[in-house]
Amino acid sequence: MNRRESVFSIAAIAAMPRIVAAQARKVRIGVLVGRRNSTFLPPALKRLAELGYVEGRNLVVDYRSADGVAERFPPLARELIETRWDLIFAIGTELAARALIDAKSPIPVVFIANDYDPIKAGIASSLRRPGGNITGVVLSQIEVAAKRMEIMREILPKAARYLVLSDVFTKDQLEATQLAARQLGVGVVPEIFGAPPYDVEAAFAKHRARVDALMVLTSPQLFDLRARVAESATKHRLPASVGFPVKSWGEAGFLLSYTADQDKLSARAGDIAARILKGANPAEIPVEQPTTYEMVINLKTARALNIRMPQSVLVRADRVIE
Repeated sequence: MNRRESVFSIAAIAAMPRIVAAQARKVRIGVLVGRRNSTFLPPALKRLAELGYVEGRNLVVDYRSADGVAERFPPLARELIETRWDLIFAIGTELAARALIDAKSPIPVVFIANDYDPIKAGIASSLRRPGGNITGVVLSQIEVAAKRMEIMREILPKAARYLVLSDVFTKDQLEATQLAARQLGVGVVPEIFGAPPYDVEAAFAKHRARVDALMVLTSPQLFDLRARVAESATKHRLPASVGFPVKSWGEAGFLLSYTADQDKLSARAGDIAARILKGANPAEIPVEQPTTYEMVINLKTARALNIRMPQSVLVRADRVIE
């Protein structure tokens, strides 16, 4: 071994403890979310595990949930920033990402945007180059809400008015639904819930006599109440559409479900987080949007409501509940 090789070898040996320590260091991720049991986060954490960041081994995840209360987001955001995580996930509502931006988070943020357009909201500068220290994925619930109205109009051409269940988390979805309804010549009767708990049955009883169908917008609270909403829709014989995946018979009272592939897109948030943890600049990582959607038609519900499902809708369905 010559002198130069010897120097390099000594330097490499000296650096090994630092390399091993870096590899062994636990990554710490904070999560700001509307509700703790969000379905958006597990696919992201699963993808991080596939990439070597395993919770309980070399990954620590700490949750801050607003439990559906909008006013809780700002103080929770400040808590996360003060704790100095390596990265923060802002899940679901605009309020999560907005609270972190308003608190001037120096920590990289990856959002999974459910009910807002991050460009329109000023969260990101553009999809291609979001800027700042924030990027993420957009589930496009706003566009999905408008599309669901179009599909329901195709299924129920004689339905004149729709009861639309909404809350503080679904403002943009409601605007998109109202615009789509006007373009289709359909009336909208919004029921905008305030602070939890939401009295779902009272909303149905109040509006049932003057509506023909139901649209349920997607929010943390309304998602948690999906079984109760399905039960009330069945009781009042109201054809209902939702914007989340129908995965259980408890949710099968809904006539139509149309949504982006949420698990796939949430997993992409895990990919983005891994890139940032390895040193990538969030400002230069494009915001991703869904490329696939799933439509579920419930023929059992259609038959119970004497609805003849158009063949043009059936052929486009990804899944049919018999």
